[in-house]
Amino acid sequence: MAEEKEAEKGTAPVSNRGWGVREVVTAVLLSALTVVIMFAGSMLTMFSYDFAMVASGGAGVFLAAPVFMLMVRRVDRFGVTCVFTTVTALLFCTVGNMLFMLPFYVVGGLLLDLVFLRTSQRRQSSWWATGAWTTFSGLYLLSTLIPYLGNMDAYVAQAVQERGFDQAYVDAFFKYYGNPAWIVAIMLITMAVGFLGCLIGRALMKRHFERAGAL
Repeated sequence: MAEEKEAEKGTAPVSNRGWGVREVVTAVLLSALTVVIMFAGSMLTMFSYDFAMVASGGAGVFLAAPVFMLMVRRVDRFGVTCVFTTVTALLFCTVGNMLFMLPFYVVGGLLLDLVFLRTSQRRQSSWWATGAWTTFSGLYLLSTLIPYLGNMDAYVAQAVQERGFDQAYVDAFFKYYGNPAWIVAIMLITMAVGFLGCLIGRALMKRHFERAGAL
């Protein structure tokens, strides 16, 4: 991957072009695909509430990492992560998450772009994309706690009533997310698994995406 090596050395050409229809459509479609994969990954852990509380976020970011990395390189525009996080927040709102999560995701995505992916050289480097996704993985885990910050008991009671969660789910939730030590541990696990997913994404881009002309 000569382009990636040049990007990591900072010698790859800089793309000064703005967003076009093609880039917007590609970013939105790949963002939606990434979120769907994250949902699917999370659902795979639901055979056990205890396992799901620890691993659902990690399963999602692990499976979705290669698509995110493909999107960053394919779109190659500043703000691609912000588009992804905005689409993520909007889709999450359709399944019951609160609209006040939207600013968290939009601002978080913009910060990730500024820190990790502000230049074309960085967007063409899988390591910078890995840094962005690994950081997003931790923020994604923390974002799931936003609805509970005001009144956790009241929110959980509402979730039980509206979504049909049983008492076993509630007990498992409080066991892990009512304990700061568990929250930190789960966040670190999620980030580590997101990082591993990026390593797989890096290998896939080398072996398959470039051959298929996706890059």
